[in-house]
Amino acid sequence: MTARALLIYEALVALTALQRLAELVHSRRNLGQLSEAARPADSSRNWVALIALQVAWLAGCALESALRGTLPLAALFWSGGALFLAGEALRTWCILSLGTSWNARARVDPGLLVVSHGPYRWIRHPNYLGVLLEFVGLTLAGGAWATLTVLALPHGLVFRRRMRGEDALLFALPGYAAAMGAKGALVPRLSRR
Repeated sequence: MTARALLIYEALVALTALQRLAELVHSRRNLGQLSEAARPADSSRNWVALIALQVAWLAGCALESALRGTLPLAALFWSGGALFLAGEALRTWCILSLGTSWNARARVDPGLLVVSHGPYRWIRHPNYLGVLLEFVGLTLAGGAWATLTVLALPHGLVFRRRMRGEDALLFALPGYAAAMGAKGALVPRLSRR
């Protein structure tokens, strides 16, 4: 791939970092609207690990491609880019669907109404699926193999802890089990039990 494509990729990584910062600001505003009874889905330690992994992911993508001075084959670049954009679209849809209930800290307010529209119509945790699509897509597009290899398992573990904690809090909400209990966490279930 050309030097121009590499520059575009590096700009995409930088824009993604800026987007994450803007989301933290948006999240802080939404957190201010939650009640005192709101509880985080995971520990502070898991939250810090998630932040560190996201920073390492973006830095790894930028550094690997810059050090190599090139991008992978066009097919990998475009396939990865498509996965990344699908993740971006899915996460944006989640944020819009949850409205002021969305926050990066995954705090659940006991007074929340169950959201079962948008991507939540099919799965319980589409936001995490979106982040995972972004993670895989951006690393593939940049040929950041070391970043993908080193950070895939830790990302999966952090999200697994987070989703379990979030499920525990959400299933305690009135009506959540009835509305969401038969849905898969990250992929739609083809049949209901």
